[in-house]
Amino acid sequence: MKQTNKIPLAVSPCVNLCRLDPARALCQGCFRSLAEITAWSKASNAERLDILAIVAQRRDEAAS
Repeated sequence: MKQTNKIPLAVSPCVNLCRLDPARALCQGCFRSLAEITAWSKASNAERLDILAIVAQRRDEAAS
Protein backbone atom coordinates (compact mmCIF):
# COMPACT_ATOMS: atom_id res chain seq x y z
CA MET A 1 0.00 0.00 0.00
CA LYS A 2 1.38 3.41 -0.97
CA GLN A 3 1.86 5.90 1.85
CA THR A 4 1.30 9.56 1.21
CA ASN A 5 2.03 12.47 3.50
CA LYS A 6 -0.97 14.66 3.03
CA ILE A 7 -1.06 18.19 4.33
CA PRO A 8 -4.40 18.85 6.02
CA LEU A 9 -6.79 21.23 4.30
CA ALA A 10 -7.24 24.35 6.41
CA VAL A 11 -10.86 24.97 7.37
CA SER A 12 -12.03 28.40 8.46
CA PRO A 13 -12.21 28.78 12.26
CA CYS A 14 -15.29 31.01 11.90
CA VAL A 15 -18.08 29.97 14.27
CA ASN A 16 -20.54 32.70 13.18
CA LEU A 17 -20.01 34.69 16.38
CA CYS A 18 -18.54 37.74 14.70
CA ARG A 19 -17.85 40.31 17.40
CA LEU A 20 -14.64 42.25 17.73
CA ASP A 21 -13.14 42.50 21.21
CA PRO A 22 -11.91 46.11 21.22
CA ALA A 23 -9.38 45.47 23.99
CA ARG A 24 -7.66 42.63 22.13
CA ALA A 25 -8.61 43.58 18.55
CA LEU A 26 -9.63 39.96 17.96
CA CYS A 27 -12.88 38.33 16.94
CA GLN A 28 -14.50 36.84 20.04
CA GLY A 29 -15.72 33.83 18.05
CA CYS A 30 -12.71 32.73 16.00
CA PHE A 31 -9.84 34.56 17.75
CA ARG A 32 -8.55 36.03 14.47
CA SER A 33 -7.47 39.61 13.95
CA LEU A 34 -9.17 41.71 11.29
CA ALA A 35 -6.05 41.37 9.13
CA GLU A 36 -6.20 37.57 9.43
CA ILE A 37 -9.92 37.51 8.64
CA THR A 38 -9.52 39.65 5.53
CA ALA A 39 -6.41 37.75 4.37
CA TRP A 40 -8.09 34.34 4.75
CA SER A 41 -9.85 34.26 1.39
CA LYS A 42 -6.63 34.92 -0.55
CA ALA A 43 -4.26 32.99 1.71
CA SER A 44 -2.59 29.78 0.60
CA ASN A 45 -3.33 26.60 2.52
CA ALA A 46 0.06 26.92 4.27
CA GLU A 47 -0.73 30.48 5.32
CA ARG A 48 -4.14 29.39 6.57
CA LEU A 49 -2.53 26.61 8.63
CA ASP A 50 -0.21 29.23 10.15
CA ILE A 51 -3.22 31.37 11.08
CA LEU A 52 -4.94 28.33 12.60
CA ALA A 53 -1.86 27.63 14.74
CA ILE A 54 -1.91 31.20 16.04
CA VAL A 55 -5.66 30.96 16.66
CA ALA A 56 -5.19 27.74 18.66
CA GLN A 57 -2.55 29.45 20.79
CA ARG A 58 -4.83 32.41 21.45
CA ARG A 59 -7.76 30.13 22.30
CA ASP A 60 -5.59 28.18 24.78
CA GLU A 61 -4.35 31.40 26.38
CA ALA A 62 -7.93 32.69 26.72
CA ALA A 63 -9.03 29.45 28.39
CA SER A 64 -6.30 29.56 31.03
